[in-house]
Amino acid sequence: SGLKLPDTIYGQRNELKSLKECYNHSLKGNHEFAIIAGPSGSGKTVLANRFAEIVAVDGGLFLSGKFDQLQQATPFSALSL
Repeated sequence: SGLKLPDTIYGQRNELKSLKECYNHSLKGNHEFAIIAGPSGSGKTVLANRFAEIVAVDGGLFLSGKFDQLQQATPFSALSL
């Protein structure tokens, strides 16, 4: 019933590690901000969703935004609900 994608992230181990390091720094009271960037289809959303799961399991808060080319004239459209 539907397409099941693997839970493993291939080729993004270092990126996930960097995000975890930022998160761990934030737990120590530091201010952290991370941007996931790359070409279309490179796995940015999968990486963000996997990291969001890690943060949620730990009881943390994960905020995300997604840029839509059709909304580029609207300020802060990537962060709107």
